[in-house]
Amino acid sequence: MFILQSESLSAMANSYFQFKQFTIYQERAAMRVGTDGVLLGAWSRVEPSRRILDVGTGTGLIAIMAAQRSLARIDAVELDFGAACDAARNVQLSPWGDRITVYCTDFCNFYQKDSVPRYHHIVSNPPYFVESLLPPDQKREKARHTGSLDYEILFEGASRLLLPEGRLSLIAPADMEEYLLFVAMLYGFYPVRFTYVSGIWGRAPKRLLSEWSMRRNPLETNLLSIEKKGIGYTAEYVALTRDFYLKM
Repeated sequence: MFILQSESLSAMANSYFQFKQFTIYQERAAMRVGTDGVLLGAWSRVEPSRRILDVGTGTGLIAIMAAQRSLARIDAVELDFGAACDAARNVQLSPWGDRITVYCTDFCNFYQKDSVPRYHHIVSNPPYFVESLLPPDQKREKARHTGSLDYEILFEGASRLLLPEGRLSLIAPADMEEYLLFVAMLYGFYPVRFTYVSGIWGRAPKRLLSEWSMRRNPLETNLLSIEKKGIGYTAEYVALTRDFYLKM
């Protein structure tokens, strides 16, 4: 299902990304399939959830991955009209289209319109270049810069929409950990699970996969490396993503 609540215009070259059980068409979306989205979609503990929300869904990748891994009904919010069209198409062509609804709207409007707690899990691969120079392509700016979706908006929306036992899962640059902890505290969230992601084994982490709850729990931490020089993908990365990537 595709629900339009805003207007925009976008167009991009024809392309697609083939996964084992579904295909992601990304002709109009500013941000295409990338490692960050696959990591979050595979890492988030969505299996027990009955209602899931994907904020800034882009092509619909994470929402579709969540549907593959659970029996949940999933709402996917995307501001950009072109990306939302890609997401709607990808959802419709996936085996789980009857469980996913794509909303083309601003997330602030989405949670302010109806703030009744209803979700067991919220996932988001949000914009993160807080202080970098803006790229010339304004579509990409909106997709990846915090002018349209930032961490404070995510935590505020999650505080309104999550059920008391619900979880929020994000991926962010590893050096934003202290900032995330600060913003989470403002909205009553506690860290539950941190996975520090290194592109190459032995190097400093570049990404932080984080899970948050409004209930205090012991923090679980671990390190994930994607590749090991001279060997290829690590066993841990293969185990995490093998249900999705064709050649894993």
